[in-house]
Amino acid sequence: MDWYKRHITSLKPVFHEVQLQIMQFPHPLGDIGNRYAEKYNPLVDIDKGKDYICVLLPYWMQELVDLSDEQCNRLALANIYGMLYFFILDDVMDSTQIDRVKSQLSLASLLQLKMSAVFRELFPSDSPFWAYYDRYVTVWADCVMNEDKADFFVHNPIRTAGKAGPVKISAVGACLLAGREELIDEVGQSIDLSLMTLQMLDDWADWQEDMEEGNYNGLLALIAFETGKDLKSLTIEKIKSHIYVLGCMNRYTDIANRNHKSLLGLSICIPSILEYHDYMVNSLREIASGIENNKRKALGGGINFFA
Repeated sequence: MDWYKRHITSLKPVFHEVQLQIMQFPHPLGDIGNRYAEKYNPLVDIDKGKDYICVLLPYWMQELVDLSDEQCNRLALANIYGMLYFFILDDVMDSTQIDRVKSQLSLASLLQLKMSAVFRELFPSDSPFWAYYDRYVTVWADCVMNEDKADFFVHNPIRTAGKAGPVKISAVGACLLAGREELIDEVGQSIDLSLMTLQMLDDWADWQEDMEEGNYNGLLALIAFETGKDLKSLTIEKIKSHIYVLGCMNRYTDIANRNHKSLLGLSICIPSILEYHDYMVNSLREIASGIENNKRKALGGGINFFA
């Protein structure tokens, strides 16, 4: 995890600044906000489910373009506020608790103010940065509203990256600050591929919860497609049969493998993004391999867990 470890020293004071700023929010939003920030703190409880790209992307961009450490830190600061803001909106969309929604939306508004303030320091009002900002937030809104109706993962899987698309804002900022606007499109492609694979890992981890709550999930969408059934008609028995008996995770992992080949085929190379993506693909490979090994053991012992 060198893509992570080599930036810990830079990230610590940035995340600490976020926590200090959040503590100045009106009571009780400061406490609520810091508990929320700690939940996504990439400096503790290292695991495969953390959205490292949200906070590390500005430092990874420094491998491609000429950015000062201070510029990276400011972009990372804005990205952390933005990450928390969009994560809260995502939680609110799934919440049925009115009191909780009230506090979350209040907190989200303050985090958005902090994010915008940092970006305004870096980019004047006439900068092309703001057009990119508008584009990525619009794509995010489209994906949130339409991924289930359009069945993104089956029909155009790269669009599943759009829900995390605002993370690309800092990469755009890095290119503009370095005077390398011509890199933005291909940098965006590399980030989209990484975000899609990250979403695939999240969907594997969350498929049971998503099934219960009726949320769109790429893994479930793949199973529905393979069975020719409507996503909402899937039963837990059918899903487990596809995952643990019929090899669905192998085919799911093949999609992530293709993403990595596409990433390697781009003309630009951001080493940390390649390393991070390889880490995620290997995680999916390990999951699929573990399932196959357990299946062989079960069949070898004359046991079949799923009819």
